[in-house]
Amino acid sequence: MSSIVAMGPVTVGINLTSSRAELRALGLTPGSFSILSVARIEEIRLALEQTRGTLPEPRNGGSVGNTANLIARAGVSCGFMGVGGEDTFGRAFVTNCESASIAFLSKLEEGDVTGYDFYLYDEAGERTIILTHGANALLSPDRIDSDAIQGAELVLLDGSVLSFGTESEAALSYCAQVAEAADVPFGLTLASTQIVNNYRPFYDTFSPKAQMVAGNLEQTAVLLNLDPKSSLDKVRTELAKTPINALVTLDAAGAFARIGGEEFLMPTQEIEALDSTGAGDNFLGAFLVAIRKGLPINKALAVGNIIAGEVIQYDSARLPPSVDVPTLMQKAIQIAESLDD
Repeated sequence: MSSIVAMGPVTVGINLTSSRAELRALGLTPGSFSILSVARIEEIRLALEQTRGTLPEPRNGGSVGNTANLIARAGVSCGFMGVGGEDTFGRAFVTNCESASIAFLSKLEEGDVTGYDFYLYDEAGERTIILTHGANALLSPDRIDSDAIQGAELVLLDGSVLSFGTESEAALSYCAQVAEAADVPFGLTLASTQIVNNYRPFYDTFSPKAQMVAGNLEQTAVLLNLDPKSSLDKVRTELAKTPINALVTLDAAGAFARIGGEEFLMPTQEIEALDSTGAGDNFLGAFLVAIRKGLPINKALAVGNIIAGEVIQYDSARLPPSVDVPTLMQKAIQIAESLDD
């Protein structure tokens, strides 16, 4: 059994440099974000292959997937559930999980296309994102491994799952209910302000029951029915009126947590970012690892800040395979333990 079980999207990503002329020729608006049908994104992929030849190797993606990657590489037993297709991308996803010592707890679906995305960077560095949910849209309660959830010490649920398909909300609810019935704590990510708004009944039901909800300041503000541009002080005031345990990333300002009625604020040193993608995901993973190692919440927040600061120095949502994560975590813990309370 895995100590931590994560449930989220089975998706891979491909980063490419492009040009505005090429993007327009593909029917894309430079700087846009689009969720496409499988047929449409496959059409674009084939067009790119015809002009470029073999595309770069895909890299695993997904918010909680990034968190699971950090946790597993830090030496904590971790499993992952989700729906992918029995295709090149699906097999690459599983292989990448295995290389990070993550147990893939689901079965790839024969005949279905794995969800994937393209991050296309033009000559000005502007990013155009296209993605398809693919087989993720098949997620339903009957594809959930309840035994894995019941045998876990912690379950991590990716809020982005809510938007995948007709039964995706039921699947995420089922995961939370199975965990709750087995007295297994679960964490819930906020994913985006749009998802929190669109699935408010789900968050209203399960946020108070979660060991913690995790997101950035804007997402947390929306969870509390506040303006997304609300200040931390306003969010703190509203959180104090609820039973919600929250872990809130503040970008360059560090992180804030309200756990068990206590508040913790941990600033961080500002670091110039090469790519801030995945900073919050890895912050969450590092925080959870630090908590498992017995650090108090304020010190665990500091560890999360340090690891997030490391991640943003790479052009990736994850630390490169060459990084010795256990050693990096140990150094981060030593630094955190040396800080004044």
